[in-house]
Formats: sequence, C-alpha cells, structure tokens
Amino acid sequence: MKKKQTIKDIAHAAGVSIGTVDRVLHKRGKVSKKSMEIVTKVLNELDYKPNPIARTLKNNTIYSIKVLLPDPKKDHYWKRCMEGINEIIVEFGAFDFEIEIYCYDPSKPKSFSKIGEQLIQTENLDALLFVPLFEKESNTLLKKLNTRQILSGTFNSSLSNNLVDQHTGQDLYSSGRVAAKLIYDLIKPHSRIAIIHIDEAFNNAIHMKQKEQGFSSFFKEYSSFEIKTLTLNSNEFQSKFPDFVEQFNPIDAFFITTSKVYEVPEALKSQGTKSKMVGYDLLLRNVECLKKGEMDFLIHQNPKIQASLGLKGLIEKLIFEKEIPKKRLLPIDIVNSENVESYLI
Repeated sequence: MKKKQTIKDIAHAAGVSIGTVDRVLHKRGKVSKKSMEIVTKVLNELDYKPNPIARTLKNNTIYSIKVLLPDPKKDHYWKRCMEGINEIIVEFGAFDFEIEIYCYDPSKPKSFSKIGEQLIQTENLDALLFVPLFEKESNTLLKKLNTRQILSGTFNSSLSNNLVDQHTGQDLYSSGRVAAKLIYDLIKPHSRIAIIHIDEAFNNAIHMKQKEQGFSSFFKEYSSFEIKTLTLNSNEFQSKFPDFVEQFNPIDAFFITTSKVYEVPEALKSQGTKSKMVGYDLLLRNVECLKKGEMDFLIHQNPKIQASLGLKGLIEKLIFEKEIPKKRLLPIDIVNSENVESYLI
C-alpha cells in the first residue's frame, strides 16, 4: 500500500521547515524562490495530495450559503430541485457550513427581488445559489453579489452577462432547436405550429425566450411553415386558449415551453381535436399524457441534477478551493412513451 505523505515528510525531503511547506501549499506569506522550487519539486515527485477535510477543520470556518428558488408549492417542477439540494446538504453534513433555502413566487418578480435583497444583506454570506427566472431582477441581484464579492451560482435559466461564477443547466437555445426538429419530423410541409408560453411574463422570462429563439431559428430554414405564439397564465388559459385554437385552426403541432404541458392536450380533448406536441418536464400529469399518446415528446431538463450540481460546485469551491467551471451544460434528454419509465426510477 502506498504511504500517504504528510507535510512533515515533505519538509524533511525538501530540507525546509513545516511552516515553509505550509506557505507554499496555501500560497500565503513570503517564501524564497529557491525554497519554492525545492518544495514544488518534492511535491511533484511524491505526488502529494492535501487532505481537504483536515484543512477545513484546521481553519475552523463555518461557511454560509443561501439558496433562492421558486416555491415548489406554486409550481411542482421545483420540487425535484428541492430534493437535489437537500441531498447535497446531507452529503456534506460533516463539514462546517450553514445552508438555508428560501422560496419566491415564480409569478412575481417583486417576490424574487425582495428576498434576494434580504439575503445579500446577510452578515458573512459566502455564496448564493439562485434560479434567475426574471432577467431584469436577476441581473440587478447578480451585480450586487459581484460588488460584494459573494460567490454566485445559477441553475435552470442562464443570464446573458458574464458575472455569475457558475451556471448549471441545459443550453436552452439548443433545446428549442431540438424541439423544432422533433416537430419537423412529425408534420408535413405548410403545417401550422403554435408556440405556447404558460404562467410567466415572456418579456422578462429568460428561459422561454431562449427556447423560442432556438425553435424559431430552426424553422427560418423552412419558410413553408406558419408559426404563431400565445403567452398566458394558468388563470386565463381556459378562457383564451380555445379562442386562439379556433382562430388559428387547424393547428398541426404545439411547442409548449414550460412544464404546464398537460394543460394543452386536456384543453384540446374537450374541443375534440388532437395535434402533435412537444413540451418539457416529467411532471406526473405530463407523464400521464405522454403514456396515453396525447403528446409525442417531453424534453427532460433534469431539475434535480441541475440543483444538486449547482450547490455542490459552490460547496467544493468554498471548502476545497476547487476550481469550478463557469458553465456546466447538461445533456438534452428526449423522452417518449417508450423510454419514460426508465426516467421515473
């Protein structure tokens, strides 16, 4: 078994003090060029790996991380994100850090801004992980985090600026193009396609804009298709959606950009019509529609993985001083009635 090298071993081999090795390892204090070269050479020869747990305990530091995400009680999509975050909290339970979760109303930008402002005023805040549903308010929050030198992480939606320290999620523009290709293969030329945004203000919703932009860019290459967009919230869905369908009739395919996909086939059923359909997320009601053949494909965004990887990255940066990628993109999973069961395990 290979012997695990200690700082004392490194100091002995390099002929320097333990304090000198410690300064080289943690890049602090003054070290002569000669000592730096000798210690570095010995570290490489012995393939020394520092013990991050011991270092954390020695520093006796308690890190503060806040998580700000949409309220799962108002949108079930975020329930899986909450599960992912809680699993990471358990995984790193042996370390000294405090992680608190806060929820905002996904339909109210002011709710996001109010809670976000309260969190960045928290004393000794080390990192904030949040879902930037609202572009304007998220950019404002991110600038303040940057000014205060608070580590930042986002997931699910990405911002156009380069201020965030780490983003985890899918390429939503590409996701929109994937949805477009799926629909293109399902319909004939000269078909009519409807893009449906449900439950968020489109002009300030980053993820919906990016998905639509990707979707529309694909069909720019095929001018024979007619595409119209409808944006509405769940409260007005029952009153406005039927009129839209009647005016734009016949609609050959629907692309729904949020997790409320199930509302569309349910409404079409009451009207006695059916269309090709691609939407997002493995919510129970969406899966039921998929299994019944009422929709063709769901794009799985892996919300649990997004949240857990986002939080894990910030923790490892703080505790282990591990470099984290500026952007971590997840695969775009295409789910149909034949493979959906494998995603529900």
